[in-house]
Amino acid sequence: MTHPNHDLATVEQHLATRAPLAVQSRGIQLTSYDDMKRFALDVSNSGLAPRDLKTPEAILVALQHGMELGLSPAQALQSIAVINGRPSIWGDAALGIVKAHPECDDVIETFERGTGEEGGTAKCEVLRSGKQPVVRTFSVAQAKKAGLWGKAGPWQQYPQRMLQMRARSWAMRDAFPDALKGIAVAEEQRDIQRAPERTITAVVLPGDPEPITNETNNQTE
Repeated sequence: MTHPNHDLATVEQHLATRAPLAVQSRGIQLTSYDDMKRFALDVSNSGLAPRDLKTPEAILVALQHGMELGLSPAQALQSIAVINGRPSIWGDAALGIVKAHPECDDVIETFERGTGEEGGTAKCEVLRSGKQPVVRTFSVAQAKKAGLWGKAGPWQQYPQRMLQMRARSWAMRDAFPDALKGIAVAEEQRDIQRAPERTITAVVLPGDPEPITNETNNQTE
């Protein structure tokens, strides 16, 4: 499927005059901005891009975020998601980045069951060479307080997994900020409520030197 902003025949004719992309044992090697644009366009035209990456430009931005995190182009496409308008990384990919760091000794995840069917706490301990262990927990009580417990979607389908992901996100981002570079973790980011959009209208009354503004909130889903 051709992106509406591109004449595929013209683009293909132009690309035919340029050097082919380098391919090594781990796939395509993108070594320039031009390479990234060409790859992003091919992915967009293939129809296989993630649904959040609807344009070649969005794909290119995802590739850039992935490259800064040390991901290959294919890994970036499957690991970078746009949640609430913000590029984020899925928790399993973040775990892979942290474990691949030369200073990561281990990431230990456990679940402590509490009393009753809805008790329990997820725990994540990150061990970094030369540093004190970073331990973060997320409990059912915390999930209830945040309005997450019983929320439609993964919190109903896989509640223990969601607790695990929240503890993991906190621990890894605190222990390895240099590896994750401040990128949000998707499982946490999608639980953040978007702020309502504000509509500001100006009303000019006779004899008033300045307009009177009226602000209203528009909730967005």
